[in-house]
Amino acid sequence: MKRKMKKIYWFILIASGSFLLAACGGFAQAVKTGGTAWGNGAFSSNGQRIYFTATSASGNPITYTGASNWGNGMMGGGQLACASCHGPDGRGGTHNMGMMQVMTAKDIRWSVLSPEFDSEKFKLAVTKGQDPDGTQLKSDMPRWNIDDKDLADLISFLKTLP
Repeated sequence: MKRKMKKIYWFILIASGSFLLAACGGFAQAVKTGGTAWGNGAFSSNGQRIYFTATSASGNPITYTGASNWGNGMMGGGQLACASCHGPDGRGGTHNMGMMQVMTAKDIRWSVLSPEFDSEKFKLAVTKGQDPDGTQLKSDMPRWNIDDKDLADLISFLKTLP
């Protein structure tokens, strides 16, 4: 009886862990050609789509350089997106990346950024890794290859975050 209970306990523990991984996998899904893992039409705006998938409405991935190879660890070999680090609500926070590596992501809700950032300064932060005061952001911030229209759409989405 005791042995059977241990087996049941381990089964529940493993099943719970698998469920948790599957649920987290829904947050950081890989981008599919011509759409997203969420499906076409899953987002209310191009900016929201970019934020969650790093994919433009055209279906093309928005690429990046840098990020200290966090992308492979966080996304299981997939592509990073803003939400990967800044969270679904844009509030950021501190993330334990394993092997004693810690990364802190800024709160990027426009209501928080706007005193320091305007559209041009935000573009410099996103594409060049430059803070408004001219200092370089840490290397864990990806340098995104994003065009002006997609960047404007992303800013419009950030303005909707409470």
